[in-house]
Amino acid sequence: MKSEKPLLLATNDDGIQSGFLISLVEELIKDFEVVTCAPDGERSWIGHAISRNAKLIPKEVSDYPSLAYALNGTPADCVNLACGNLLNRAPDIVVSGINLGYNITMPMILSSGTVGAAMEASLLGHRAIACSMALPNDEFEDIRKSCAKVMSKDVEKSLKNSAKSCARYAKNMVSLTKPEGLTVHNLNFPPRYDGSEEPILTFADNLRLGSLFEKVRGQKYHQLIYKTEWLEEADIEIGSDLWALQEGMPSVSRLDFQGASGRSYFEV
Repeated sequence: MKSEKPLLLATNDDGIQSGFLISLVEELIKDFEVVTCAPDGERSWIGHAISRNAKLIPKEVSDYPSLAYALNGTPADCVNLACGNLLNRAPDIVVSGINLGYNITMPMILSSGTVGAAMEASLLGHRAIACSMALPNDEFEDIRKSCAKVMSKDVEKSLKNSAKSCARYAKNMVSLTKPEGLTVHNLNFPPRYDGSEEPILTFADNLRLGSLFEKVRGQKYHQLIYKTEWLEEADIEIGSDLWALQEGMPSVSRLDFQGASGRSYFEV
């Protein structure tokens, strides 16, 4: 890996074969030396989980836009293992995404494997970006089951525009001083993003999701059920990530997890 380009580690939580990750990497390689390390299958809603007892084996993936490895672990595993074992130097930036669907509001952000991977990068002292794209409800399952190989022309155009915007944002972020604290830049793009506007600065809205699980009819088990009314019926704060999505605008929230340390209670 000898290059004058800045080194970028790419990952996601939808799996190494996700068309959304591949589209992003295709844009990133224009300005970065890219190494991709992503889960060998979908690891959604897994947050910042680290595998305690799993025997992790990175496997190089052929026919990929960049040097790439599939890992039998979590998104955070991918970042930690790649930075410590697969890269020949510290990455200038880590980009996680593009996620299938949005990652907005604190409950979803803290549950997101996409954000969890970026959080691990920040914990290691690297610049970190998480990026996600909202999808039409009636297309989501087809896109997910096909690893984003099946999508409408509108979604395909939005994906290309989102990938280009993410790459521009990453290039700009590398040119700036590395942020202090535990910072993750969380980008979200609307379902029909035309690329004419760059992400506006927002904050992560709060939201009470209530119980995530419902008993499946005719079965003995409960399963997570996504409910569109979570966002449709929410009280939206102007300037939040949820507000930007409802207005059809791309957004970026600069999440600083250092505030979770409790240090502020000692400040006078």
